Amino acid sequence: MKPALSVIFFTVSSGAGLGLLVWLLIASLMADHIRMDAATFHKGAVIAALLITAGLVSSTLHLANRKNSIYALTRWHTSWLSREGLLAIALYPVAGLHLYALNSGLPQVTPVTLWLLVALALAIMLCTGMIYGCLKTVPRWNTWMTPAKYVLFGLMSGAVLLPAVLSMRPAAVGPVGKPMMAVVLLAAGLVLYVAYLLQHPRKSYRINDALGFREGNVRLLDAGHSHGTFLTNEFGFVLARERARLLRWVAIMCGFVVPLLLCYFSQWFWAASIICLIGLFVERWLFFAEAEHVVRLYHGQPRV
Repeated sequence: MKPALSVIFFTVSSGAGLGLLVWLLIASLMADHIRMDAATFHKGAVIAALLITAGLVSSTLHLANRKNSIYALTRWHTSWLSREGLLAIALYPVAGLHLYALNSGLPQVTPVTLWLLVALALAIMLCTGMIYGCLKTVPRWNTWMTPAKYVLFGLMSGAVLLPAVLSMRPAAVGPVGKPMMAVVLLAAGLVLYVAYLLQHPRKSYRINDALGFREGNVRLLDAGHSHGTFLTNEFGFVLARERARLLRWVAIMCGFVVPLLLCYFSQWFWAASIICLIGLFVERWLFFAEAEHVVRLYHGQPRV
């Protein structure tokens, strides 16, 4: 499928922001152990809010008719996109209430708002993944690994950002310890990504399957048009095999391996965060570029 840069930026940026928000909230429960002061927490919260908001704003650039976008929020009972939008909107007042409770000294409120924010962040990432994971028309996406990737990669990139945020603490606090949670999640993310790549080594859906014929070898005689159409432009994106192989290695090295090594063997946490986001951007571009919609079977492609 034709990759949309606005959607790619949205999923990577908001995923990292939501992941950072989750780990900031959990870290605030262990403030004495992690030695995170209020100023550092607020700096991290601002970074998370900027990433989430920038991603949400960029997602609107993909809308064909932006003035009708409000109607998408009314389909929450059937649409994962609608659920994602409603939960993302709900995140902001809950976050504001949590900050107000923290600054006003309301210990009876902060535990509720904290875990509600964690649940909202996880639910938004799950909904984003399910937007694509529920599509049977795109076989490569229609797997449990798709929402699992969105949730895990969001938590992973947020975990890599957390030590970078903690590095902004006062110098008297001392250096940031080895971020083992980031290392573990980077290793888990690498395993899941490789498993996802190995799950679809061959194209298994034919036009026979689309038409319901179990026997014979159905082939298309005429696509019905002599020029490109919306369907061929949007769903007929072709990625060269050599280019795809190179980009997969870039995604693996930048998204997982290099950040893991930097987190484990050095204190270059900001470099690890930036490299990780670049790698995830490449991974998400491939996620769309390598996806093949079954409509391509009706335009001459023998398998998807």
